Amino acid sequence: MEKIDPSAKENLISEFRMLRLSAPASKAYLALLPKSNVSASVLCKETGIPDSKIYYALSELSKKGMIIVQNGTPNTYKAIHPREAVGNLKQLMSENLSKQLRRADNLAVTLSPIFESVEGKEEIDLAYIIRGQRNIARRMKDLVDSAKKEILVLISEEYLWDRLSLSLAKVDDSIEVKTAIPRKLQNMSQKETTLFKTLECPINVVMSDMEMLITVSSWENEVAVMTNDKALMTMSMEYYENPKCCKCA
Repeated sequence: MEKIDPSAKENLISEFRMLRLSAPASKAYLALLPKSNVSASVLCKETGIPDSKIYYALSELSKKGMIIVQNGTPNTYKAIHPREAVGNLKQLMSENLSKQLRRADNLAVTLSPIFESVEGKEEIDLAYIIRGQRNIARRMKDLVDSAKKEILVLISEEYLWDRLSLSLAKVDDSIEVKTAIPRKLQNMSQKETTLFKTLECPINVVMSDMEMLITVSSWENEVAVMTNDKALMTMSMEYYENPKCCKCA
């Protein structure tokens, strides 16, 4: 029967804590790993977990699918294989994250009318730096999904087009989509639009309803800017309408 070194055990408990498992539950699970059908009283002696906390720890492990409970007098407990136990933890974390994201979305929906209801609010041009290619792609996709009237898309990077084309294909027909992409990306298009042009130069811009725009300042350095600057939006639209390096497809 292999024992866990005390220093290694502390590291394992810390890892479990990062996965939202309490310290008592972590200690109890580690103690159960090399054993079978152990009672709560034995676990208390072996782990030092107080009587007042051991049943909470075992209940937590049971709810998270990490142990098997054998009913009896007294009840006994057995650890589930770590691959299955950690898999159950991951599934639970994924479900909790989905719930939290939905709550965050609902909160944004609830608060938006309060912010938007202020009359006479001064318009301020804002600019935010976005770093990381995945973050840039996600923010651009959010702009596409939030559009109500019009979307402008000028994309030369395959990575971005791969992540935006699916969202563009799902855009409601009532929303006008103006798109320009290089010839090499045109076969990846999921939806034909009435205004589709061939882009001949490197540029990556997404604009939604003439309200917000994201432009990549350096794809290699993974930097983009999100702004509501009207002048930049007008320039982007004029570039599409009268391109210097866009050609009708």
